Amino acid sequence: MYESYFNFTQTPFSIAPDPTFLYLSDGHREALAHLLYGFSHGGFVLLTGEVGTGKTTLLRNLIKQTPQSLDVAFILNPRLTVKELLETLCDELGIPYLQDDSLSVKQYIDLLNRHLLKSHKMGRDTVVIIDEAQNLSPAVLEQIRLLTNLETDKRKLLRIILLGQPELGELLARKELRQLAQRITARYHLGALTREDTYAYVIHRLSRAGGNPHTFNRGGLWRLYRISKGTPRIINLVADRALLGAYVEGKHRVGARLVNRAAREVLGKPAQPVRWIATGILAACAAGVAWAFFGLPENSAPGAGSTAAPAANVETQPDTEWRKVERINPEQQNPADAMNNSQAAPGQKRFEEPASFGNPEDASADGVESEISGVPTLTVLRPGPEKPAPDTSKLIKQPSINFRRPGISSERSKRLAYARVFEQWGADYSDRDTIPCNFAPSAGLQCLGQTGSWSDIRALNLPVVLELLNENNEPFYGAVTALKDDIITLHLGDDVYQVPSADLRDIWFGGFVVLWQMPPYYKGALKRGDQHRSIVWLRQQLESLSSKPIPGSDETLFDAELYRAVLDFQSEEQLLADGVVGPATWIRLASRLALPSPKLAASTDG
Repeated sequence: MYESYFNFTQTPFSIAPDPTFLYLSDGHREALAHLLYGFSHGGFVLLTGEVGTGKTTLLRNLIKQTPQSLDVAFILNPRLTVKELLETLCDELGIPYLQDDSLSVKQYIDLLNRHLLKSHKMGRDTVVIIDEAQNLSPAVLEQIRLLTNLETDKRKLLRIILLGQPELGELLARKELRQLAQRITARYHLGALTREDTYAYVIHRLSRAGGNPHTFNRGGLWRLYRISKGTPRIINLVADRALLGAYVEGKHRVGARLVNRAAREVLGKPAQPVRWIATGILAACAAGVAWAFFGLPENSAPGAGSTAAPAANVETQPDTEWRKVERINPEQQNPADAMNNSQAAPGQKRFEEPASFGNPEDASADGVESEISGVPTLTVLRPGPEKPAPDTSKLIKQPSINFRRPGISSERSKRLAYARVFEQWGADYSDRDTIPCNFAPSAGLQCLGQTGSWSDIRALNLPVVLELLNENNEPFYGAVTALKDDIITLHLGDDVYQVPSADLRDIWFGGFVVLWQMPPYYKGALKRGDQHRSIVWLRQQLESLSSKPIPGSDETLFDAELYRAVLDFQSEEQLLADGVVGPATWIRLASRLALPSPKLAASTDG
């Protein structure tokens, strides 16, 4: 009903487990890694979590990544008898059996065993995934344990993944199921989102739906977190109803009042007299007539800042001290060393869409790449020389500074922020008229815009440009060039501050851009079936990391063998294993190759 009003291409907060809307917090990324482990190892893998925390969405995403050599039996209704369970497994795996009651449990198991042995000889593996496994009876669980006895001399023929609510863990703790519990090779409990991840989750879904990522103002986001306690399903229910309420009232921003009212409607608490669903149906026609004949008021345009005061019950954070340091000459700044990286949340929408990135194929003219004996090699942009760290004796404490009044135009703050990040890469962007991300390819770099959290930025471990919001909910920009123990070095205009990352919660809602270095002959994301000379470099680097050759008749072709090598690399690095070599995979590959680059934090592994 409200999709066209907010310019959404699809409903952003559906409670259906749509994997395209998957947001990977640290917890969800860890849970996904456990599920991927279950795809490749025998025994049991156990994933538990409260209702609505996103277990099924993770599972749907996992199934989309199923390797071609893996057969999956997916059981959604676990309220089965032992015989019904075995029949369901035969149905899922395509094993023919007599459709009557003449078969015994032993005969079903014999059919399964013959099928699994045949699949094993063909080089195929089999995994059984059971959702809502807390509803399994002890007898069925014991039969599932016995199925894992089907094995060869060297490996199990069946892998089991159990997903369920916390009661599943209590069930497996029963004495009669101790043998099964001892066979669990990996287990993980998925918790709710943190406040930081809740904000990033909402922004991520709004962006994926094609709308304004800042549709919920800071008061609305805060109330969503307090009401939902970080449970994604409750966030979706309340946010969806709040958007409907905003549509009915003709608003384009959602604040705490609308979120409170939505929560009363959907969570069964005493509601206000106006019912939005009924009102929304009647308002649809009126809104169309008003749009056609009168137009919307200027301050109601999509994305316009809300001037309404926050609701009285919105909790505010106390002012904290920020430390301001003297402006440091970039040539005197000390880039931090490397640290471990992991992928940022996949599927994020670009934060800045420049008109043109120029022609990356021509980047070699600027010394980005060269050829030796016909093999592409990478000439790396190196950060400036190591210099002493800033003199901390010059830190000035300035409590209660209001950085929601930056005193600088949005465009000016953007150019200065990008200039600081380009400096970290040894590139000069000062006093240029070119759009920053259009300038990047000439320096051998690319822009990657995302919405995420501090954990995503910490995982990338590269300098970033943050999109911040001033007191009128208008964007301005800052650069983060260092992060240590949650203390960030933040450049705002010509000033540099050291500030706890948590203190940005009221002005930063997840939008950032990271600059990363292009590989030789970069043309964009690579996928199976592509043919390009950049694939030669990709193939050779993966071979060097794995210390084994990747067979192929044409080194420029992204063939099946290279696809499998990419999947292996992505799985090892806990990236989304989709076989597509996009920015996240390029960034991680550069990290594994130890290519010089500016870092946010010092290495934790020496």
